[in-house]
Amino acid sequence: MRMWILTAGLLGSPIALADNVVLVLDASGSMWGQIGGVSKVEIARAAVKDLVSTWSGDDALGLVAYGHRRKGDCADIETLIPYGPLDPGMFMARVNGLNALGMTPLSAAVIHGAEQLKLSEQKATVILVSDGEETCEMDPCQVGAELEKRGVDFTAHVIGFDVPNPAHQAQLKCLADTTGGRYFNARDAGELKTALGTLAKVSTRPALPPATATIKGPTTAPISSPIEIEWTGPADQGDYVAIVQQAGSSWREFDYAWAVADKPRVGVTAPAEPGAYELRYISALRNSSALAKQSIEITDLDASIVAPDEVMAVTKITVTAKGPFDARHWIGFAPKGSPVGTYRDYERPTGTTSIIELTAPAEPGDYELRYVLNESERVLVAKPIRVLPASGAIEAPASAEAGSDITVRARGPNDPAHWIGFAPAGSPPGSYRHYVRPDGEVTTAILHVPAQPGAYEIRFVLNESEKVLHSHAITVTEAEASIKGPSEVPAGAVIVVNAEGPSGGRHWIGFAPVGSDAGAYRDYARPTGRQSEVQLTAPDEPGNYELRYVLDESERVIARQPIKVLPK
Repeated sequence: MRMWILTAGLLGSPIALADNVVLVLDASGSMWGQIGGVSKVEIARAAVKDLVSTWSGDDALGLVAYGHRRKGDCADIETLIPYGPLDPGMFMARVNGLNALGMTPLSAAVIHGAEQLKLSEQKATVILVSDGEETCEMDPCQVGAELEKRGVDFTAHVIGFDVPNPAHQAQLKCLADTTGGRYFNARDAGELKTALGTLAKVSTRPALPPATATIKGPTTAPISSPIEIEWTGPADQGDYVAIVQQAGSSWREFDYAWAVADKPRVGVTAPAEPGAYELRYISALRNSSALAKQSIEITDLDASIVAPDEVMAVTKITVTAKGPFDARHWIGFAPKGSPVGTYRDYERPTGTTSIIELTAPAEPGDYELRYVLNESERVLVAKPIRVLPASGAIEAPASAEAGSDITVRARGPNDPAHWIGFAPAGSPPGSYRHYVRPDGEVTTAILHVPAQPGAYEIRFVLNESEKVLHSHAITVTEAEASIKGPSEVPAGAVIVVNAEGPSGGRHWIGFAPVGSDAGAYRDYARPTGRQSEVQLTAPDEPGNYELRYVLDESERVIARQPIKVLPK
């Protein structure tokens, strides 16, 4: 999660330097997430730079950061620059020097920023930018209510930065609502810059005078469908058109579009839940923020999922799903009773009717196939499905010579994410030496035996490293090898060498200086079988050498014979 908190003077009143402004910047580890190929760290720095470049010299500014020194520490919050006259160069140097590492103590950072302003004595406003939920076991709603009681005219404005989860949006909006603040949902760098600049004006400048606006859209629309809206209004910085719904004493915003002067028609997407909603024109810079309203009824849609009642683990199945089409929806496996955003394998719908392939989870149990709207907003329809244990078997010898090739027959589910191969006995599921992918329910393949003798397993592994379905114990024995050539040879001469040993893999027979490592060589040739006769060219430099039989390029020398290279 990311967060800035900008604390300023009372809305509608200019701020003197005595009024204390503090920017609290999130430097938690998730700042390295990306939007459009750019990390949120970089986006945040650019937004702060823009804010600093337009900051009035009449307004004081300080800097607080959290999560920048230690991982897993909810107390990692630090005042880096006390509030006072702004030095832009020093301010940005401290911002650019932050290292994103730790947790997201969102609520504790709000409290820390508030305490910098001595809320019991002075008026204050907080601007918070966050990309997710509190991770340090505090409730932002409750914190906002407590600070509101302690402070004088304390207000928290909130920007949800790239927050797709409606529950997380609601948590952030509650902090704003509780303190009489305003909430923006910024989806990219441009929207973050606009929202932050708008709320800086809201916090430090008098409200604009009342204005009029109109809004016109359909009176009904299906869930998750596009809605076209016509509007007129002042089109001030930060004005937008949104679809909202009353939630207790506040209003929850769903999708929105900025009100830009040359775009009198905009589009939003209907929420996933049916019910009574409103289309609104909202002004951020005026006290009466909702300048125009129109009621709209969101109606439900039928949806269905057709699939087997049971499936073997890690087996592909064909699923036919009917429902609304949107790039944010998904159809996939989830454990029965798990939260709406939980998934295993999933695919996006391809239309109002989608025929897709899904792979069942590796762990057997009770699951659901779900049609989920707007990433994790609502499960529109779910079909129970039971995942049965996968079965597998491996036929292979009990022992094999190091560096040799053996034939293995394996039975199990067919998927390109699975593999069949060697692994050291007792190693984690993802460990491997040589492996092949299954090519059917029964796979017959040649596996290359490791070069090091010892206890191994031949495994059938699901989903790269998720689970070992079946294993077969195999002992890798020392390779039997010999090499024979002349004891002396003139430099540059061609000799015939006879060798015996494994012929699989990337083995070689060749010249190497005495005492050099296993990968050192001069001329070499590959073995042609168990018995090999190869031609080698002696080095040009006279000296003491070896003829070597080396397994797998440079892993082990299994046979050697001294040979002296004489001057020409």
